[in-house]
Amino acid sequence: MKIRYENSLPLAAEFFSSLGHAEGFDTGTLKPEDLIGVDVLAVRSTTQVHAELLSCANRLLLVGTATAGINHLDTAYLDRAGIRWMSAAGCNAQAVAEYVLSVLFNAHKQQITNLNNATVGIVGAGFVGTALAELLEVLGIACVLYDPPLQERGDPRDFVSWQRIEECDVITLHVPFTRNGDYATEAMINEQVLSKLNCKQLLINACRGEVIDEPALKQRLMADDAPVVVLDVFANEPGIDMELLPLLWLATPHIAGHSIEGKLLGTQRVYQAVCELLGITADKTLSDFLPERPNLHLDLELCRDQSDNLAPALSLALSVYDVTNDNNNFRQGMTGAETFSAMRKAYGIRREIAGHQVDGLTQAQPLVAAQLAQLGFNLK
Repeated sequence: MKIRYENSLPLAAEFFSSLGHAEGFDTGTLKPEDLIGVDVLAVRSTTQVHAELLSCANRLLLVGTATAGINHLDTAYLDRAGIRWMSAAGCNAQAVAEYVLSVLFNAHKQQITNLNNATVGIVGAGFVGTALAELLEVLGIACVLYDPPLQERGDPRDFVSWQRIEECDVITLHVPFTRNGDYATEAMINEQVLSKLNCKQLLINACRGEVIDEPALKQRLMADDAPVVVLDVFANEPGIDMELLPLLWLATPHIAGHSIEGKLLGTQRVYQAVCELLGITADKTLSDFLPERPNLHLDLELCRDQSDNLAPALSLALSVYDVTNDNNNFRQGMTGAETFSAMRKAYGIRREIAGHQVDGLTQAQPLVAAQLAQLGFNLK
């Protein structure tokens, strides 16, 4: 078994080395002749897998991407060629949901949105949208779901109309990027939609940049009564429109899903697919490689604060991950396409909520303890 893997897959050597001859390659360097005699190709979204790249692949059995999206895979060609392919769908769902939660908590703290009486409209109820809805339910924050394709396939959850989404205090986008079909998502947030949004509404995009018409967004943000906008994704990455940045409340370089758990889970999913291909049992798991859980301390005064029941969760969640730090680093360091890519590649270790332990709670705060446990914190 010969495996070629993109070096940006975290701990790929550790996962794949026991399965055969595993060799890494740097992003952007893979050539067609490099795939001669290769059985498995493991990539991230930074490698475009198409007919030309695979023209010399004489033994390829599986292409696995350690990412949720598959826009970089020519799946139609792979199907015609009889080559299996797989994605790590859902691997970064929790990370993206916690990114959005950090945005919401900052909006609440800065009095942009009062989460105690706001409604969050979640567009796309797949892995990420579901994970976000579960977090909001634990916190008692009202949310509604919009996903016509899932609704038509018989998903039993309650869904709302697009008109209801446009009325929400917060609109957060979690859809795949599609150009065709009854529910194509390309530019689904267009000039007409943007014209209906106002300065009391918050729009978040942490899925694909192309689902928003960026020229229309830029014009809307320069007009009166514009909505507050947060973008983690942009059209034409990494060559993004630099003129858009000053108009955004928060901006980050496509890192919403970049928790260490999400990245490692992507690698693990590809590893499991290779094990399945070989007909062997996968004996390596995420927990084998995760660092020790950091310890957090909860200020008990926050538990006694009757003015805002979100205070304990807000304090702890923002101590785990505060999106404003990434926003500040992005604005200070962003100069062009090369720095956008470099920031993504050099992004530091970010743990998810479940990767933290919390002390400071006593039996006198059972409701707070229950809420934090449901959010995923480990209580000491």
